[in-house]
Amino acid sequence: MIMERESGGSLFERIREAANPPLRQRPKASLLNSVRDTLRNVLNTRSGSCYGSPDLGIDDFNSQSPDSLNIRDWMVKAIRESILGYEPRISDVVVAAIAEDACLPLELRFHIVATIDFSSSQDVLEFDILLDNHRHWKVE
Repeated sequence: MIMERESGGSLFERIREAANPPLRQRPKASLLNSVRDTLRNVLNTRSGSCYGSPDLGIDDFNSQSPDSLNIRDWMVKAIRESILGYEPRISDVVVAAIAEDACLPLELRFHIVATIDFSSSQDVLEFDILLDNHRHWKVE
C-alpha cells in the first residue's frame, strides 16, 4: 500500500526522520525547511559536477554570461530555471533582482515568490537568496 507523503521531504530527509523521528515538528514547517535546504543545495552545486544530472546547478556567471544580457538578468533566468527544474514542490516561480547595495557592491540578492502545494492547498512562498562574496548562495 502506497502512503502519501505529508512532510514533502526529500528521500534522504525521510530516511533520516524515520531513523530519528523529531519530537514534535509541524508538517508545514518541515516542508518549508526541506524546500529551503533543497534550494540551497541546488544553487550551490556547480553546473556539470553531478554526473547523473549535468544541468544541476548554476553555471559560473563570470564565464557563462552572454554579453548581450545584464549579469543580473542572466542570473534571474538561471535561478528560475534551476528552481523549476530541481524543486518540483514549488511552481509559478518569479525571480527579481534586488537593487545593488552601495555598501556591498559584490553581493547579488534576489527575491523569489513561488507557489507551494501543501496538504491539497496552495500557499505563497516568498524568500530572498543572496550570493555572498565567497560565491555561496544563502537562502533567507
